[in-house]
Amino acid sequence: KALQANLRSYQLQGLSYLNFLSEYGFGGILADEMGLGKTLQLMAFLLDRRDEARGIGPSLIVCPASLVYNWAAEFERFAPDLSVEPVAGSKQERMTARAKNGIDVYVTSYDLARIDAAEWSAKRLYCCTLDEAQYIKNHGTLTARAIKRIDARHRFALTGTPMENRLSEIWSIFDFVMPGFLGSYMRFKEKFELDIVGGDQDRARRLASLVGPFMLRRL
Repeated sequence: KALQANLRSYQLQGLSYLNFLSEYGFGGILADEMGLGKTLQLMAFLLDRRDEARGIGPSLIVCPASLVYNWAAEFERFAPDLSVEPVAGSKQERMTARAKNGIDVYVTSYDLARIDAAEWSAKRLYCCTLDEAQYIKNHGTLTARAIKRIDARHRFALTGTPMENRLSEIWSIFDFVMPGFLGSYMRFKEKFELDIVGGDQDRARRLASLVGPFMLRRL
């Protein structure tokens, strides 16, 4: 009721989906196409879980630098009951932001999450969500490695970019939302990637059946 918006039926389904995953200890990917309200669905989830989260710790949203203040503005518009703090600027400004009490949601950029990785890893978080999650599609980068060290009870990824382009991108995002689910990258490459790239449709269907329950995409 505190959400300042009327969710459409598919957005209510998305909220139920995020709640379902969190109830059973799974991570997942909300992969709706651009314009379908992934931001609103996540805000609804965090608002719905506010009381539970306050007994555990704040949540963190990692997004492209250009969207940090957009996220803060969207929370102010649609979920003003949540206290949101952008973590940006100089090192001192970021330290001051992280030290504030009573914050429900922090928002920072991918680059700053990498720079501040040690500080975020030391913080007890309720939920960590990656917006535009294709930013960690290359699992060997310092940014991807740093973000995957963040400790949060729940992990979600938002991406409107289809992940069919490179199988390694699917592995890297799942390595964040559910570490170990698809095994090591070398194991994944041997078991799925090489065969699927070679045209093995049975293996492709097997992978789809594994990741399908943890990925919701509407067109």
